[in-house]
Amino acid sequence: MPIIKKSSEERCFALLKGNIRKRMEAEQVTDKQMAAVTGMYPDTFAKKKNHPERFTYPELMQVIKRLHFPDSEVLEIMRAEGGGS
Repeated sequence: MPIIKKSSEERCFALLKGNIRKRMEAEQVTDKQMAAVTGMYPDTFAKKKNHPERFTYPELMQVIKRLHFPDSEVLEIMRAEGGGS
């Protein structure tokens, strides 16, 4: 059976999903609190957290700021957007 390799965009979303979960745990922030920061319902935030490609740019920027993402993780997110490897 052939191995199906993820595209750079799919890899980026998987990393983003993990980084959001990791940082929420480290900061001890709940879905409800993040929903308040981003201006959405907690269920909506939970769904977007599982599928980060659904975040709008302003929502994603609020998540990044609230969870104190380091520059290296922000660059990781943007890499797929620019067509990087």
